[in-house]
Amino acid sequence: MYRKTAKHLKKLSLVLALLFIFTSTSAFAQNFKDVPSTHWAKNYIDKVSKAGIITGDGAGNFNPNGDVTKLQAVVMMARMMGIDSSKTAQARQTYQSFLTKQNIPSWGQDAVAVALAAGIITENEVKGFYLNNKETVAQRVEIARWLTKAMALDEEAKKLTIIRLTFKDTDFISTEDQKYVYMMINKGIINPEGDAQGKFNPTSPIKRDAMAKMLSIGYDYLVSNLLLNRPLESHETLAVKTITGTISSVLRAPNELYVTHEDRLGNKTTYIVNEKTAVKLDGKKVDYKELIEGLKFTAEVTEDNKVVSFEAEGINEEYTGKIKSISTSSPQMLTIEYITDKKSKTTDKKAFYLDPNVDITLNGERAFLKDLKSGDSIDIIVRNSKIIEIEAVSKYLKIEGIIKEIKLTSSEYSLVIEDEDKEIFEYPIDKDVSIYRSKSKSKVTDLRKGDKVTVDIEDGVITDIEAKIVKKEGKGYIVSILQAKKPEITIMNSKGEKETYYLGLGATIRLDKERAELYDLKVGYYADFSVEGDEIVSVYATTREKNQIIIGNISSITTKHSIITVTVDGDSTLSEETIVYSRDTVFIDLYGNTVRESKLEVGDELIIVGDYNDTFIEAKSIILPYEK
Repeated sequence: MYRKTAKHLKKLSLVLALLFIFTSTSAFAQNFKDVPSTHWAKNYIDKVSKAGIITGDGAGNFNPNGDVTKLQAVVMMARMMGIDSSKTAQARQTYQSFLTKQNIPSWGQDAVAVALAAGIITENEVKGFYLNNKETVAQRVEIARWLTKAMALDEEAKKLTIIRLTFKDTDFISTEDQKYVYMMINKGIINPEGDAQGKFNPTSPIKRDAMAKMLSIGYDYLVSNLLLNRPLESHETLAVKTITGTISSVLRAPNELYVTHEDRLGNKTTYIVNEKTAVKLDGKKVDYKELIEGLKFTAEVTEDNKVVSFEAEGINEEYTGKIKSISTSSPQMLTIEYITDKKSKTTDKKAFYLDPNVDITLNGERAFLKDLKSGDSIDIIVRNSKIIEIEAVSKYLKIEGIIKEIKLTSSEYSLVIEDEDKEIFEYPIDKDVSIYRSKSKSKVTDLRKGDKVTVDIEDGVITDIEAKIVKKEGKGYIVSILQAKKPEITIMNSKGEKETYYLGLGATIRLDKERAELYDLKVGYYADFSVEGDEIVSVYATTREKNQIIIGNISSITTKHSIITVTVDGDSTLSEETIVYSRDTVFIDLYGNTVRESKLEVGDELIIVGDYNDTFIEAKSIILPYEK
């Protein structure tokens, strides 16, 4: 920067600077058709137009509401700096190869070369000027950063230690960029109050009329501080080499990171990473501050150990524990107490930031961070120190369903429950559990499979159980009897399904209406039974001999499987019998005429002569007691 000496020298320099600008650019303000005299930025637009900093579209329009691209912004700032042709040519010569490689159009190459030589932009930033062969739009925070440097205020910005921005979205501005935004506020270029919502909107585009105001004020600053056509800093291109490895340590400084890499021989080298470094994690651009120890990387570094680009593979970690605290303010954070050793059950605490796209489930349902509570049990997946997935179970749960199984492992009981959606849950039972079964205080051993239960769960353990006895009636043929300490009876119902139950202590047993014992029952007997939970409390069995004659009405016919189901009217109840016929079965009517089985219909009365075979009757003759 020039020193300000005698007043007459300052005035002379100012006159020369102004003379240079107005003789090398248009010396008049164009009257744009789309900028009326009432436009809020009319004076700013006229000023930058007269100075040749921003031009129109060639058709007399300024396009005040148009977005400014990154390339256009750099061209405008380079014009504002008023660099002479000699310095411009030297910068162009230095960066010509790079500009050609990046396909920078000829009309913008001088300006981009000047911006690179002055340190306003980096080569990595230039690489982002185009996306899919289209110019990318400049963001508001980028304009603040570049304009600060174009006005030679970057050194002053770096020295700032206390920055107070009042924007509601300040947290979305990086710490480094906050300094540039603050400088622009300090020079009257950016409104400290933000937009109508009090936001700065760092990633939003900037309109051409707003850009005209910023450049107009910036230009006045350069003129008044004798900074037009200032010497360009030397930015010699250093040789770049590629290295690969793993980060062994990271030292964080206010504006940069010192990343150490250890090679196979144990030699350690430290490299500097800062905002100028193009950093990618798992192929996505990230802030350089997100780099952590343990990342495997490939990097391009200069001879003076500065990192130009850095690409790393993310680190995935998994933790199981409980939530200790939750911070929902930006950036969102979760502190957990996690298990470090399953055998000793030792724990530790750790805090993690949440990835913006974190996937959260609570009790198997999609959820949000606000739904989680301190004490909830969680399993988390962490990538690069940020939580990307959370599976949580509430500290307190209530489940309703049917007991499917009661398990005993070592000295601990657990309950398997099926809810109304057929979802299965299994939880251990606390040793001090409170149990009521049909409103009577009970023990775990009083519970039965099939009981309807409501259970309270705390920290994954059942603490309270409200059980109700589920009663039901059934009938069918006895297909097996297990004589054991806890006897079991298996019955085949009318649907051909097998149901197995324990025989309850003191259960009532009747055989052909006479009192009986379990050993009196035989496979093949027909039984009506009552069940509570998984225990038979009463069974009424009847002896059925072979060569029986059964009279009933057809309730269903399954020709494919040669099965007829008939309803039999007993002494006081109706029952169903399954009849199986074959090629040897005789089908006749009451007069001895042969009847085709295809002529039978539901509702027809039949007389069946056959043998019982456990669960069905093998028909020898099927008689239709009338002419069909």
